[in-house]
Amino acid sequence: MMVMSAKIKAVIIDDDQMTLQGLTRTIDWQKLNVEIAGLAIDGMEGLAMIEEHQPDLILTDIYMPRMDGIAMLQSARQAGSKAEVIILSGYDDFNYAKSALKLKVSDYLSKPATVPEIEAVLLETIQKIKQSNQHEEKERELKDLVKYHLPETKKRLLKGMLEPHFCEKEFFGKATKQLGLHFTNQIFTVAVLEYVVPIGKAHFESKDLLTYTYAVTNILEELISKQANVYLADVQKNKFVLVFAQPHHLRKETSKNRMKYVIKQFIEPIKNYLKLDVWVSLGTIENEVSMVWRSYRQAINALIERASVEENWLVADEQSLNKPSESLPSKPIEHYQSLMEVVLEGRSDELAAHISGLLLTLNEHKAMNVHYMRSVVIDLMGMLAISLYQQGINVEDIYSNVRWYQDLERINHAQDLESWLKETMALVCDAMANRVNHKHKKTVDYIKKYVKEHLNEDVTLDIIADKVSLTRNYLSQIFKDVTGENYNSYVTHVRMERAKELMMSGKYKLYEITAMVGYKNNAYFSQQFKKHMGCNPSDYC
Repeated sequence: MMVMSAKIKAVIIDDDQMTLQGLTRTIDWQKLNVEIAGLAIDGMEGLAMIEEHQPDLILTDIYMPRMDGIAMLQSARQAGSKAEVIILSGYDDFNYAKSALKLKVSDYLSKPATVPEIEAVLLETIQKIKQSNQHEEKERELKDLVKYHLPETKKRLLKGMLEPHFCEKEFFGKATKQLGLHFTNQIFTVAVLEYVVPIGKAHFESKDLLTYTYAVTNILEELISKQANVYLADVQKNKFVLVFAQPHHLRKETSKNRMKYVIKQFIEPIKNYLKLDVWVSLGTIENEVSMVWRSYRQAINALIERASVEENWLVADEQSLNKPSESLPSKPIEHYQSLMEVVLEGRSDELAAHISGLLLTLNEHKAMNVHYMRSVVIDLMGMLAISLYQQGINVEDIYSNVRWYQDLERINHAQDLESWLKETMALVCDAMANRVNHKHKKTVDYIKKYVKEHLNEDVTLDIIADKVSLTRNYLSQIFKDVTGENYNSYVTHVRMERAKELMMSGKYKLYEITAMVGYKNNAYFSQQFKKHMGCNPSDYC
């Protein structure tokens, strides 16, 4: 079904009634897809009409009573009109019309002008308007797409800062620029807030953990919105990771006291309204954003070893940071996060490798026992349940017979842990793949449209990734998840199909077709064509 383009809106201003009537009657405006929004006999009327109708095209005389055409155009431009302008005026007005160049006038016609002359100028100007409208539409589409991805971009940025070497990646620089975040001349500290449901709390069930975490998340997000340079970087079951950025000239003690003051404002409603116990650990103060991961790891370790600490405040110090736990080994947080990312993004083809990597890391710990393995299951269960809940998904919707905490009883050996990981994570991963495909269809539609419109150019995935503010690898994964094929294969297929159409038309030579579908070398194009079509280009038609 052919979709008609929107009509171009035009106004005509001339103090000569015969000119107005002649233009409206002799020009086939319907054929040009132009709607005459109004006629005016002087600049004052014309300006009012321009402001009312916001036309795409203005046809105007110069000398008119009350307000001339130049003054009218100046006022219209100052008011924001971007309309294309064609001046219709006598030959004697030509010198006066030179000032119209500053007003971005498209063309100038001397009276009397023939109908073919007028139509030729109109066709050229209308084509310019269409191209401008198409460009603006593409810019709006791209802007909307970037805005659509901003929450995801911010989430990936803040979470990524908790990983070593993340700030060295190209995505970090692009994302901070896109989000308007500045991390220079600042010091950074990670605070990990963990809530605990008191033992004496009546009628508590494990599923209530989701509700509590959701409630705490809402409280923190509302309070953080009123604070400068405090970020909620991650939510892990009943733990919340906050990143504080403060002026670099602050003394360490002053910085800690400021953070404690702010966090106490966060803790108060959690304790008073939700009746939860809260622990908070502070990592060390780091001078570079690239070292946020170190502060994070230190804060997590302080929480793990808090059994011997009676205070609810835990502040990591340089001497105790790298001291291993005497009870249980540190948790492989980076592996947890990467596994969650793969599962929640439905990247089934990467799942086995991430599970193997996690198991390999766990097996390196000599202190790993049944208690430790079960704690790993609890960690992962919590992270998974919370992440799903944040996306509006109940675990039961994916796995109706799930019995999270009963599963702990069957984790007695490393093989049990491996089986649980493969079974549970694969189930959720497959379910999420379908949701991810639907969610990212809009992005893939943009990629396909961009490729078809720039087929004669070097349409690399890096160029598109830069436009939508996503990493190349992530965009590649999105495309493959949704379409089932990799990006390069798709581009080649589109180029070959377009080449077939051009050959069938019989209008172009081989070297022209080669360039039109984005190849610089005839021989390479012929090689690709034969590979995909089974014959040489010369034998196709």
